[in-house]
Amino acid sequence: MVLINIIMVFISFGLSSAHSQELPKFLTKHSLDTIRYISIDGRYAYVKKGPGVLGLVSSFRSIDFLSDAQTSDFMVKGSRAKRKLLVEIIPAVHGEYDFYKLHKIMAMDWGNSNPKEVGLGISSKLHLEDEWVSYYHPVEKILTLQNLITQKKFTIQLQAKMNPFFRPEVDMVTSDTVLYTDINEQGYAALISYNLLTQKNAIIYKAPQTATRIELCSMPNYVAIGEFPYEGVSRGSKILYLKTSQGMNLAGYTSAYTSLDEDLGNIVCTQKGVFFIKTMSQDKKLSLKVTEVVLLQPDTGKIEARTSLKHVTQLLEMDGRILIPDRGEYYVLEGRSNISDDVLKSITPTKTEELPLEL
Repeated sequence: MVLINIIMVFISFGLSSAHSQELPKFLTKHSLDTIRYISIDGRYAYVKKGPGVLGLVSSFRSIDFLSDAQTSDFMVKGSRAKRKLLVEIIPAVHGEYDFYKLHKIMAMDWGNSNPKEVGLGISSKLHLEDEWVSYYHPVEKILTLQNLITQKKFTIQLQAKMNPFFRPEVDMVTSDTVLYTDINEQGYAALISYNLLTQKNAIIYKAPQTATRIELCSMPNYVAIGEFPYEGVSRGSKILYLKTSQGMNLAGYTSAYTSLDEDLGNIVCTQKGVFFIKTMSQDKKLSLKVTEVVLLQPDTGKIEARTSLKHVTQLLEMDGRILIPDRGEYYVLEGRSNISDDVLKSITPTKTEELPLEL
């Protein structure tokens, strides 16, 4: 979709502002309002070319390859594997405000324009080298996992009651084991492990308090599990750390971060650690929060402040680049910030070998 949407000293976590600095703005050849996905080097850009039209701009060429109703918009999603991309077609984006509205989900090769329909749902995500896709039906409360190569499908019935704010977090750790979040009738969130072959599940973590949501992000060697309160709810926050490189003991997580503050979360996993939005100070009488992006080292619990914007509300990850939308601008926290030029890298000439004369 469009690229949208007093500092307190925490002695126990060693919060440091040493790396907090002025961030560069995101610069491209394209209008930020039209970009739906752009590669880290700017070579591939998926842009909204007009009402209901999605195009690919690459190698100085532009192709309009997907058309829908003029009121439709698009979300384009990738993964670190860079093998596939997902497109969610959002109908009546500005005319029908329905939390349960279904999107048409399509998959295509990364850097290409050959979409094929996958199904209907929301919150689509790629898994396991882009061989799998997951998506959720918010009315039927069914989580679908589909293999993009064999087309085999598995469905999981969730228990979550009709909640317009709930979207399950999903992460496939192996081809037959999936982690997902759910909420019971009493409002307690939980992280559940489900085996696709045996169709058996097990609760990995259950929130000790209501009105919180669980977030997931992962790297090849670890999974981060964040628990954060809904906006306006007085609850604390925590991040758990699960090392997957030491086997698949999913219950063997450790606590990497706990706080009484109502953090926003929005966790993003990288090799450097876990980025998330932390509440630095809060005046509840005036409903004022100072929020910044911090970097958590999950194995040590060390936290470093990485921004000084005061009102960070969202982190956007796109092909290794982490963006922060703020007051109409987009700041680059990680990755290349300026891809606005058309200069191609020159090819270094190689020295040719002299051939012997033929006698």
